[in-house]
Amino acid sequence: MTNDSVELTDLETVWADSTGSPLTLFEASDPDTEAGSYVIQPGERVPENGWTSHEGDELSVILEGEVTLVTRGAEYTVSAGTVSVIPAGTDHYSINETDTPTKLVYTAIGGL
Repeated sequence: MTNDSVELTDLETVWADSTGSPLTLFEASDPDTEAGSYVIQPGERVPENGWTSHEGDELSVILEGEVTLVTRGAEYTVSAGTVSVIPAGTDHYSINETDTPTKLVYTAIGGL
């Protein structure tokens, strides 16, 4: 027997809850996986200080806006319509240097 349940999330209904910190939309334990939505406000840096890295790969789709993604070796401009893949263990941070919010959906595969 198969499970034919499909979970749909109308992203327009979750952006308010995605501001200030990511909102988890999906989690699994095999492998450890999390997907969610996030709004990065103008001038906001994530994390606020220092660097972050994850046990697993992080995939993000920028739906609106633009962020600067900084790693220890490079800096990238990531804008709407772009998919970013940050490999496990890569130190990074993002900053919204624009005047408009950036909306994205992320998935961490192997641990956030």
